[in-house]
Amino acid sequence: MSHLVLRLLAVCTLVSPAGWAEVPEECIQAPERQTYCPHTLYRVARVAVPSLAINQGGMVCLCLSDLTDIPASRQQAAFSSIAREYALPPQALFQLLEIPAPDWATENNQ
Repeated sequence: MSHLVLRLLAVCTLVSPAGWAEVPEECIQAPERQTYCPHTLYRVARVAVPSLAINQGGMVCLCLSDLTDIPASRQQAAFSSIAREYALPPQALFQLLEIPAPDWATENNQ
């Protein structure tokens, strides 16, 4: 067992701190959120998020609770509010989630 612990410590010391620097400090979430996001997702950004200094291909954090746990009747208003907060078109949020954007999101991007 002690060999396993020593190996884990060795691996942890070999991991570059530069790799940790790419983890975003802030998640894309609803502007009114005042509490910790209960369901976050880290993934490669398919689009840049300049307001968070995230380039396309960088790592992005998404608060899935604010992006997927909303009724369909409120989706347009919620996505528009979040997109406005991060200076993105609503379609970009769908690209970050890697799901098809509804018609209303693609129409607003033209």
